[in-house]
Amino acid sequence: MAMNARKNIVITMGDPAGISGEVIVKAFAALARPKRTLAKEVVALAGKRRANLYVAGDGNVLVRSQRIVRDEAPIERVEDFSSAFVPPGRIRLFELGRIPLSELRFGVASYGRDQLRYLDFAIEKARRKAIAAIVTGPVTKEAVAKALPGFVGHTGYLAEQLGVRDERMAFLTPEYLLALQTTHVPLADVARSLTRAGIVTTIAMLAAAGRKYYGRKLPVAVLGVNPHAGEHGLLGLEEDRVILPAMAQARAQGWPCDGPFPADSFFISRVKNYRLIVAMYHDQGLVAVKPAFPRVSVNVTLGLPVVRTSVDHGSGYDIAGQGKADATSMLYAIKASLEMI
Repeated sequence: MAMNARKNIVITMGDPAGISGEVIVKAFAALARPKRTLAKEVVALAGKRRANLYVAGDGNVLVRSQRIVRDEAPIERVEDFSSAFVPPGRIRLFELGRIPLSELRFGVASYGRDQLRYLDFAIEKARRKAIAAIVTGPVTKEAVAKALPGFVGHTGYLAEQLGVRDERMAFLTPEYLLALQTTHVPLADVARSLTRAGIVTTIAMLAAAGRKYYGRKLPVAVLGVNPHAGEHGLLGLEEDRVILPAMAQARAQGWPCDGPFPADSFFISRVKNYRLIVAMYHDQGLVAVKPAFPRVSVNVTLGLPVVRTSVDHGSGYDIAGQGKADATSMLYAIKASLEMI
């Protein structure tokens, strides 16, 4: 019989043709012989939470990845969750496929069904409340969309499959948690995608997540969508017509928030006063996050019935199969999942 779901975390392998296998192998090798502070922190957290780590993926890809990176942790194929705590260090694998090594081609967007299989496995376990968290390796949207037309990313797919209507993509950094009001939306459509109700929901979800993660109620900093936050209507009307009324409504519901702040100057010094930030569109937030916290920020989905974290990078086709992939982001994603469960 499986142990309490709070103790189970499933890592989905992501694209077999990318660097997912390599970062998983490197991450577990680091946990097997923890020398870096980050690896030691993950091992300690897993022990404190009595949490077991599992991988959903392809056994042949992981074996191939071990040869490529010239490092390994033992691979143990499993069919169910353990009823006892097992310290991290071995790859406890739900083997969902075996791509023949003679056929595996790195950098080719042709493994969409495999990527969906790994993800769907974790989703089904979440539906059954058998797991507390999903840590996702990077998928290649192009490949998945060939198998599932309309697929645009983990966040929306997880929400749809788990029956959630309001989800938000967010990024956890060592200094703050930033949520995106819009995600994979063309820039030309961002302004018309903003609604008062949507912004109120984001502020409330982010504030609630911040209270749980940081242990206290914190104000939310809200960024404007236009240059200089609209300059009182001179450079755009969305701040006055949509964002400010939404903030007033959020405050009335008990969620403190400040702004809207001009995005270009916010991250110079004002950011130091806030742990919670709402950015209006994808690049507005991530142009600030990724250069400042490379491989350290963690993609988090707010609003799901299960914790979901992810690496902050893509499939890395340009370096796949070369042993150059860095497992730091995967270790941070695992650490964040342990902190949040």
